Amino acid sequence: MSLLTLAAAEPDIEVASRRLAATGRTRVPALLGEGAERLHALLADPAHEWSRAIRNPFDMDVPAAAFDAQAEADRQAALQRIYDEAREGFHFIYDRLLIRRSGAGAELTPALLKAAADLFNSEAFLTFARRLTGDDRIVFVDGQATRYLPGHFLNRHTDANEASGRLYAYVLNLTPRWRAEWGGQLQFLDANGEVTESLIPVFDALNVFRVPQSHAVSVVAPFAGAPRYSITGWWRSQAPV
Repeated sequence: MSLLTLAAAEPDIEVASRRLAATGRTRVPALLGEGAERLHALLADPAHEWSRAIRNPFDMDVPAAAFDAQAEADRQAALQRIYDEAREGFHFIYDRLLIRRSGAGAELTPALLKAAADLFNSEAFLTFARRLTGDDRIVFVDGQATRYLPGHFLNRHTDANEASGRLYAYVLNLTPRWRAEWGGQLQFLDANGEVTESLIPVFDALNVFRVPQSHAVSVVAPFAGAPRYSITGWWRSQAPV
């Protein structure tokens, strides 16, 4: 028996499909049902060794625990450098767990996250993705688990990367309760930098949007009542070699 199954209701898929066709982005509520609760419990387990993604010339993450274990003055100085560079350019800071189904590092991926990747690449889910988008080119779904803590953000970008076969980006929200005031919203921007739509991370809702498209994750407020958990990635026209 599969550890996770698709639970989205038929009418919700139809409504979401029409919205995607009209606007280039959409949301499917209640995607996994009880499975989303299990994924949240997994990600909230303090035993995980999260990596901290920070834009740098080496394209390398650092262990989140090591970053936080710095002397307070050093940690604040590092954060200030990130915020200074983010003021007018592209930057980000958030935590992630890579999901590897096989190969090097697969043994570090929790079984339930592997089950999520297996579900997303099952024929049933790929059929759902093609039906939602009307795009038969979708053949592969990648993903990572993410955690945004207070002060974390992802500045505006488009996800454009033709060589990787990215067609659509997705975010499966996995925090049971979230308030708009806590930040961490998925925001879409027009050519003038105006926010045209802002989505709070509703639990078990799947956000999907066409690539490329200008978007950002707004900074999580210092008073946010919980980490912002999700699984994110792309629906692709090709599988990795």
